[in-house]
Amino acid sequence: MAGAGSFTSLDRSLPRASYYHGDGYDDFDPSQIADDGEDDHAARSSAAAAGAASGPRVLKAFGAKTPSASYDPVGVSEAQKSEWLRQQTNNRKRMRLWIAAGIILFVLLIIVGAVVGGVLGSQRSGGKANSSKSSGGVTTSTGSKDLWDASSSQVLAVMNNKNFHKVFPGMDYTPLNAQYPDCLTNPADQNNITLDIALLSQLSPAVRLYGTDCQQTEMVLTAIDKLGLNDTMKVWLGVYLDGNSTTNDRQLAQMYTILDKYPVTHFAGVIVGNEVLFSQYMPAATLAQHLRDVRTNLTTKGINLPISTADLGDSWQKNPTLAQYSDIVMGNIHPFFAGVTAPQGTGWAWTYWQNADVPLTSTGTGTINGINYPKQIISEIGWPSEGGHDCGGPAASGYGCQTSTDGAVASVANMNAFMDGWVCAALKNGTNYFWFEAFDEPWKHSFDTTYDKWEPFWGLMDQDRNLKKGLVIPDCGGAQAKVFM
Repeated sequence: MAGAGSFTSLDRSLPRASYYHGDGYDDFDPSQIADDGEDDHAARSSAAAAGAASGPRVLKAFGAKTPSASYDPVGVSEAQKSEWLRQQTNNRKRMRLWIAAGIILFVLLIIVGAVVGGVLGSQRSGGKANSSKSSGGVTTSTGSKDLWDASSSQVLAVMNNKNFHKVFPGMDYTPLNAQYPDCLTNPADQNNITLDIALLSQLSPAVRLYGTDCQQTEMVLTAIDKLGLNDTMKVWLGVYLDGNSTTNDRQLAQMYTILDKYPVTHFAGVIVGNEVLFSQYMPAATLAQHLRDVRTNLTTKGINLPISTADLGDSWQKNPTLAQYSDIVMGNIHPFFAGVTAPQGTGWAWTYWQNADVPLTSTGTGTINGINYPKQIISEIGWPSEGGHDCGGPAASGYGCQTSTDGAVASVANMNAFMDGWVCAALKNGTNYFWFEAFDEPWKHSFDTTYDKWEPFWGLMDQDRNLKKGLVIPDCGGAQAKVFM
């Protein structure tokens, strides 16, 4: 790894290091979850399903109960009342028939719309593109003739994108509808994920996942296989951990099942937990024990992969001994939350990373089965395209900003500016990192506040796989990133 001279250094102290993270999961209290305490980002994903749920809500309104009390019309005699009641009863019967007919018609329209959408829709945020079946509580496309591959017209249509360049060593990726338990009723779709991977293969040779729920890992591996990318694209298997043992046990059990089922060569490593320390889900000693247990179990199975955890760079500093139990120091480094401008962000990120986290690297060879892996990786770095700005102050003060152009401003122009300063320099000097992130995540609007509306907008692409208007991926003179492992 080259020295800091490869980037522009900043002469400034490290600001607000306890809150420059940027994944939006920090305010969640897992103790408030009922039942098994699903993943916090999963439990909050109900906003993403709002559109899909709109139909059932309309039907519920049609069938809503009305008050049971009734009142006589003013000035009506008993004889008149009897006739009036008879007419009202007949009218109510006719009205019920009309309502019933309306509901039936409405349901039929929904069914027809779903069928038409299934035939025509291939957008990432749309409905299912093919027939499906239920498998283990998750609905996926079924039948070899239904699953798209490298020769499918839908895949060919998104390949060879002249605006894409494989310059990102790794890409943070969360498949659409891959949050538990929402995926049980609004599941991820294999063909959607295949299209995602087809696009990402043009940007990066590796993807990082955040959890094992909803068969997301299996579906990503299926997509890689269908696209013929097994030798050129790797997966960093993510295991989500929070403060609930049921969630953790489920995630870890699914990880072991995946590693038993698929060849180890498909994976670059295993990341156990993301921002566990920053979110205060468990102390460092408990997280270290999880890392030790995973390593012991995988060794028993004859599986040799680097085991790590990802957290804020500041969290690593506060818990330096954790590096003894993690094969790789993986820090989430977000200059946006330091309140610096996008052009300054490159130097800030490099200086922080080199001074705060790289020195924590554990001893050892960094080699498994003769294959070298990096001892330090920036597990998240990026810039939001809209949603506000941050000047390094407290949230209650509007993050310390005095005008709309102060500090770190979320915009496509600044996303471009940060990429211009970071991407090619990092590629040239061998800095290993995951870009945060591949696609916008609209469900994160649930985190919106008066001053902060940027959480859904960190993707290079919007939710429908469109490269954001005005965004330019650097071509770095034709240089391409390789899998770091």
